[in-house]
Amino acid sequence: MMFKHKDFNILKGKSAIKYFSKATKFIVVVLILCIFYSNATQKQIADNVVRLHIVANSNTAEDQELKLKVRDAILKHVSSRYPEGADREETAQYLKANLSEIEKIATQVLRENGSNEVARAKYGVFSFPTKEYDNITLPAGMYEAVRVELGEAEGENWWCVMFPPLCVADAHSLRMDEQAMSRLEKELGPNYRLIADIAKQDLDIQVKFRIVELFQQSKIKIAEMINHLF
Repeated sequence: MMFKHKDFNILKGKSAIKYFSKATKFIVVVLILCIFYSNATQKQIADNVVRLHIVANSNTAEDQELKLKVRDAILKHVSSRYPEGADREETAQYLKANLSEIEKIATQVLRENGSNEVARAKYGVFSFPTKEYDNITLPAGMYEAVRVELGEAEGENWWCVMFPPLCVADAHSLRMDEQAMSRLEKELGPNYRLIADIAKQDLDIQVKFRIVELFQQSKIKIAEMINHLF
């Protein structure tokens, strides 16, 4: 029996729908896997670091210079009292217990430089963009951190890592020493390669890093949009 032209078009249409349905399902599955991979990987990295975030009062040259002076004073203070050999949890507890001291140090620097602005220090989970240091790159995502806000806190930020000691010992080089890198490598296992000199890694490592970065940045943007709406 011969198929009519109309019947052929119907079969062709059904085949196309079936093909696109399979393709759509495949894409959805891939996206879900990427989301799970991104969340799990970023969480493991975040669970092994504690970061520092200083926000300047404004973007004037004076306020930006003050931000760096506050940074230097805080890092100098912490490095002299940093609990030697402390693990991440011990470091977090130490920082939480010394927030008032960090505020005093920041305030003292402000006063010494003729500023009457207020300094506020808090410990919590905050969103961070992807940040490159000398020998590591941390992907965007949510990280536990000490956040120091100066005055109106409307200026540019300064970011660093307080555990493992990336910037405690040296406020300027921002380079993690070999001991800290070895410690982080032990904790992160295979994921360590994702953050260590990413530009020098193989293509597959770079792709994995970009997957983590892309989905975490998207998640942060969605959360910000929701916060603005409500």
